[in-house]
Amino acid sequence: MKEQELTAFLHSRYGFLLMLAASMAGTVTAYFAGDISPLTGNTGFGLPSANEWITGRGLSLGINLALNLGIAGTMLYMNRRFNIIRSVSMLLAGMFLIMQGALPSLMGQLYDGTLICFVVMLAVIPFFTTFQRTERTRRIFLSFCLLSFGSLTDYAYAAYILAFLIGTFQMQCFTFRGLLASLIGIIVPYWIMWGFGIISPDSFAMPEFVSIFKALDTREIALILVYTGVNLFLGMGFGIFNVIKIYGYNSRTRAYNGFWIVLSLVTVLLVIADYSHLVIYLPMLNCCTAIQIGHFFTINNMLRSYIGILSVIAIYVMLYIWNIAI
Repeated sequence: MKEQELTAFLHSRYGFLLMLAASMAGTVTAYFAGDISPLTGNTGFGLPSANEWITGRGLSLGINLALNLGIAGTMLYMNRRFNIIRSVSMLLAGMFLIMQGALPSLMGQLYDGTLICFVVMLAVIPFFTTFQRTERTRRIFLSFCLLSFGSLTDYAYAAYILAFLIGTFQMQCFTFRGLLASLIGIIVPYWIMWGFGIISPDSFAMPEFVSIFKALDTREIALILVYTGVNLFLGMGFGIFNVIKIYGYNSRTRAYNGFWIVLSLVTVLLVIADYSHLVIYLPMLNCCTAIQIGHFFTINNMLRSYIGILSVIAIYVMLYIWNIAI
């Protein structure tokens, strides 16, 4: 295979399917080998965390794999619909799955981290359609409503609600009606749940903070810290290079990419400020980093850019080997 063909393959549908198969196979292998460490969730404002919804480990695995596939599919749809990276490359979704599969515990069970990433991705789609369309208040309502529902199970959604409020300025859709729509969207889920008797004033409690460092042994903690450090380094590194190019895009594409930078910064701040629960934020961090990686290699789609792509993949393969070896 020629170098140009290899580079094109990694950006193509077939390259994505290969990455998908590798991540799924690696996760299932780790599951049967007993290398899936149980992850606890953050308590929300009224409902139990996602890790408490399903007791069967096999069912939890299947649902989480489906959610990860859904996140990857949403990334592809979002890029095709809004032209985020100005290319139809499928590398960004493939890289997300590779990054998730490198730490099988993230893909091998249903927990808050996966659900946060999935809900945020769903909320982004109607939100992006409001660019310079101040009359689309229903879509603003929908985005905030999704995030507010999530906050019932995990307090981390509150930070992303703030990110979306900042995003209304980037989408140039901030008006009094838009602000009202967002506030109603935040209130409605709690009103509905209270009206159906699912939650009550007594069920509202401040989140319980249970550190992951109490649930994992030293070797697992070291792996997670290195894994997180690699993601932060790659995300920030590729992101800085991309920002230089983004300035040359049109206002719409700049707004979309600018919002992803906001989401990335919020996620990084959550990882740092709430480090004892950093596994909750890893899927969202992976999503943001994968977009930056995909964007970078699309901008720099040179003859031998496959070397850089394969080098990044090799890093996560080594992290996967480290995971199953401990």
